[in-house]
Amino acid sequence: MKYQDHLDSAALEQYASALNTRAKQARASGRLSASDLRDRILESGGLCEWCGRGLVNDAFELDHIISLKQRGANTAENLAVACPDCNRQKGQKHPARFAAEISLATPRKTALVKRILRHYAMESLEQASLFTEPASQRESAGKDSRDSTGEPHYRW
Repeated sequence: MKYQDHLDSAALEQYASALNTRAKQARASGRLSASDLRDRILESGGLCEWCGRGLVNDAFELDHIISLKQRGANTAENLAVACPDCNRQKGQKHPARFAAEISLATPRKTALVKRILRHYAMESLEQASLFTEPASQRESAGKDSRDSTGEPHYRW
């Protein structure tokens, strides 16, 4: 579908039917209507709810935040409007994992990413370096002992 101010009712009906069929096959609870989809799409404000990319007059998809295979519900509350790239990258990943990936990859966090990180207590994400240590540890890293030549002996 393309994001536009006027969403085609027949296309929404078809999309809802496809989501409901997938949910039934996955034995997921919930049933979506075209009205649910229209409301959800318009709530996004024309932005991908994962990365924040503008979607006006562009293709978008509806993503189950918690996938149907992971026992997510087929409800409007479990849907995110997503650009095709984000929907493909997320795939079957847990939403917390994908939100962390998005958070580290982009400078700004969308409301959805913030909400998921907060829900899973992952608000401050920063990859710790494996090759540096705090200055206080570097300064005291075994310099107190010396080998037989008088050189500092470092404990690695």
